[in-house]
Amino acid sequence: MKRILKGLLAVATVASLAACSQGVNFDLGSVADKFDQKYTYNNKVDILWIVDTSVSMDQHQQKLSAQIPDLVTALNQIKMDYHIAVVTTSMGGASPDGGKFMGSPKYLNSKSANLVSSLRSRLVLGSAGSNFERGLESMEEVFSPTYLQNEGKGFFRDDALLVVIALSNEDDKSSPTNPLEHYSAFLDSIKSPWKDGTRSWVFNFIGVLPNSRNCSTRGEYVEVGLNFISLVDFSGGVKASVCDNSLSSAITGIRAKVVQILTDFKLSKEPDLSTVRVEVNGKAVTRSSENGWDYIPDLMIIRFYGSAVPAADASIVIDFKPKEAN
Repeated sequence: MKRILKGLLAVATVASLAACSQGVNFDLGSVADKFDQKYTYNNKVDILWIVDTSVSMDQHQQKLSAQIPDLVTALNQIKMDYHIAVVTTSMGGASPDGGKFMGSPKYLNSKSANLVSSLRSRLVLGSAGSNFERGLESMEEVFSPTYLQNEGKGFFRDDALLVVIALSNEDDKSSPTNPLEHYSAFLDSIKSPWKDGTRSWVFNFIGVLPNSRNCSTRGEYVEVGLNFISLVDFSGGVKASVCDNSLSSAITGIRAKVVQILTDFKLSKEPDLSTVRVEVNGKAVTRSSENGWDYIPDLMIIRFYGSAVPAADASIVIDFKPKEAN
């Protein structure tokens, strides 16, 4: 669970204690983990898009732009509090516009005027940028204290989940000899872990994967994004092929990952699954990995899926009987 619960209230009620003369046998009572309207999950997410503007990227930018209306609608439906900014991979060449947020104002949020059209236009940046892509370097520049205290002021929030999404049909060529070590350490340094020790940032990549198909038939130069992929795997993010005819599944997967990170609920005790009862706004939710909840034992969390994902201001009650009994 990579999130902060604002005022998380865990109410434990232990009842029904039975003892015998030779040994004590405790029957643990039910537990109610209550997350109600006063105790909501942290719905803040800062999203940075890294967009490759080199030759042949026009079509991929257009495909990404086409998915923005559905993405914004989905985030708004569950009342996410988001900031969105865009940078390019072009840190050199004839038109070096990397290392700064594109557009004005420098970032968008749910209350921005003409949000969908503004974001779509920021993602369609053409293909006149440098063919020596340095998107990770561009990211590091805009997250520097100097930039965030000046031109980028207001975008970055210490208590928000940081989501980085790179779009490119080549690998990153930023200067560090060990990109994974350098940039993972950098992101860890600017984003403190959540209280449970888990990471508060996640990297995602829409690009050329080792098993991508249909890329070489389009007459464009493509390259597997190994440096990007290493950050995805390290942070548990989503990687998707840029070569697909539509990027719908890619955006859906990234959106689902963001929602999952923010809405996972860690239980106070390991439950007897047969006794778990989940309610959202007073209505029972069934156990289902499609439109319900399920239990992830390794993490001891309740995870919501599909239409059952609660809004940020929902009243959530999870009742269960602890598994252990002595």
